[in-house]
Amino acid sequence: MKKIITALLLCSLLFGCLAAMPAHADGDVHVVAHWKLQNVDGYYTGDIEKDDLQFIDLSGNGNDLVTKIVGNGSQLDIFTWDEGADKGATKTQSALKINNTKILAEAVDTYDSGETSYSGGYTSGKYLETIKGAPMNTNEFDEGISVDIIFKLSPELDNDYNRYTGIFSRQGVIEDQNEPPFSIALSEWDDDPASGMMGDNKTWLQFVHCDDVSKVNVEMDEVKIGADGWHHLLVSTDGFSITYFIDGEPLRTFTDIPFIEVRDPNFSWEVGVGRKSGTGHESDCKNENVAEGMIRRLFAGSIAEIRVMDGPIENEDSLFYKPVSYDNIPAPATPKEYDPNDTTVEETPEVTTEAEPTTTEEQTAAPDTTGTTGTEPGDATDKTTDKAPDTTKGTEAKSDGPNVGLIIGIIAGAVVLIGAVVLIIAKAKKKK
Repeated sequence: MKKIITALLLCSLLFGCLAAMPAHADGDVHVVAHWKLQNVDGYYTGDIEKDDLQFIDLSGNGNDLVTKIVGNGSQLDIFTWDEGADKGATKTQSALKINNTKILAEAVDTYDSGETSYSGGYTSGKYLETIKGAPMNTNEFDEGISVDIIFKLSPELDNDYNRYTGIFSRQGVIEDQNEPPFSIALSEWDDDPASGMMGDNKTWLQFVHCDDVSKVNVEMDEVKIGADGWHHLLVSTDGFSITYFIDGEPLRTFTDIPFIEVRDPNFSWEVGVGRKSGTGHESDCKNENVAEGMIRRLFAGSIAEIRVMDGPIENEDSLFYKPVSYDNIPAPATPKEYDPNDTTVEETPEVTTEAEPTTTEEQTAAPDTTGTTGTEPGDATDKTTDKAPDTTKGTEAKSDGPNVGLIIGIIAGAVVLIGAVVLIIAKAKKKK
């Protein structure tokens, strides 16, 4: 009997250990792309007054963001530099301001009061998308994804023209769901939607993640966001459940999520645009009803930083708490045709999250909730301060993330132990 119990205990321990193995066996969560949309030498190429801005993927993986024009957007001053972000671990002196407003668009588009962005009215502006052939365009993130965004909204956002606009999305529309495979977007105006402009009104964020079979569509209405300053958002998933955080606070976890759908590897990831199918609006929309979806909603506000990782990270490892700097600034990526036979994987350069003396435009400070301050090493020369680049070496950010397997292992172990106890009791009764 003792041998049986010992064997059961060993099986319990082995099963628990196997079930507890994390999705990332090496414990690493790697940076897929990191864009700092700031007026710093090396962070971008091109001229902000022209239509050739290209923001460098600082991770070195070649997922650069390039400018895309909608309608008569080339006639509008959509991209300008804004003041820096004061939310999160890094305080910057600049950020990209994206002026896709109804006020600007009506200067180049004939307006019909019956038109809204749903039917394509006023759809002239600019946004950003990953360069053609970018490696992340084929990434299905089957072990999860984390997205850090530091942003603020424009007071000139319009409830008709800009609501439901995407902040960061996967290009394409899944026909059965009429949604992109992945989108972090705005939702409805909360306080006074009839007044149109954001102004003192507030909205909330919306998260969409879907495939042909299922759709997660969550309105993050626990927190209302207005045009009152900078915010940090973290969406983190381990491939089973997703948790999102706003300004360092966890808000909700939801489960049973689908994987990111890659319909066409030439489709990109996008910043500042929302899409839907053009079905039913082919005659009146101002955009072609293309496979990647009709452009309906454009973003108005400012974005300082976006980071994408290939698995879950803990809240304390987000950009809200830890600034990230890179050893070297990569050269601009070159667009290329997708090659299904290309299996080359570029090694992610080392990054540092340790605070050191400030040498450039970025000044590190602890989040507003702590009241403490620090400093971060910079990456390149700020065009407004003309300071030297940093050469500090560090290590890549890591996180094991949530471990669902551990819970399964514990439950399995408990079941086996209960079985052993039942056998002991039965054996004892039999002897009596």
